[in-house]
Amino acid sequence: MSKETIEQHGPACAGRTGLGGTLELSVRREQRIADVPFPDPCLILVTRGRKTLSVGDQRLSAGPGQLLFVNGGVSASMCNAPEPGGVYAATCVAVAPELVRAHAIARGALPATPWRALAQAPMDSPLAEAVRHVAAGMLAEPPLSDRLLRHRLAEILIALDDLGCWCRIGTVAGAAERVRALLSSAPAEPWSARDVATRLHMSEATLRRLLRAEGAGFRELLNEVRMGTALAMIQGTTMPLQVIANACGYASPSRFAARFKARFGTAPSDLRR
Repeated sequence: MSKETIEQHGPACAGRTGLGGTLELSVRREQRIADVPFPDPCLILVTRGRKTLSVGDQRLSAGPGQLLFVNGGVSASMCNAPEPGGVYAATCVAVAPELVRAHAIARGALPATPWRALAQAPMDSPLAEAVRHVAAGMLAEPPLSDRLLRHRLAEILIALDDLGCWCRIGTVAGAAERVRALLSSAPAEPWSARDVATRLHMSEATLRRLLRAEGAGFRELLNEVRMGTALAMIQGTTMPLQVIANACGYASPSRFAARFKARFGTAPSDLRR
């Protein structure tokens, strides 16, 4: 989602193609959201209340000043719990796969720690300051240059290395990653597999074969991108739900709401209360 798309309704959510994005979240009611996709590595710095993430048998919780790391390619269930009589608030930063790949190539050998879907950073880790630095840069006016934002995001990747939290990434972009990037650039478009294949300079049959080899499907990726975009817009902007539905490719608000609840286990309107 482009920065230009969301700034009309507030600066709580912004992104930059090929770099990443940030979301400033603040809610007054507990949220329980299932099957949230994290296609890119994400850092979540809790400032108020408590966040709990679950992936399979792994479960981590963070309170004010604590930070959670979610690896790319993970789907997690989450609970955002406000502090008593107050709010839940957090700063989230996602790092684009292009930057992760370039960093991994420059780093060379993997850290001598196992890959983890979820991790928690110590409260005294420099990672928290790096996350704040990136978020401020993403939301800055006038906009910072891509070069400067790239430098700030590199701080996050280096800090993750120092903590032994490495991001799993292929040496080259796979078909699913390329399709996801294209769909994310315009989730409202009436995409077909043929349209995407043409844009990626291959036949539809080749595209489907490559996706199948990666355990993915075109319709699955389209739904994931649209629902992920919708969730970010609902939580990070004040846009009306009808506008968000249209921006995510749904002309019918009721169909959008049904698809959203089927994916996340909660209705879009419930996240706005």
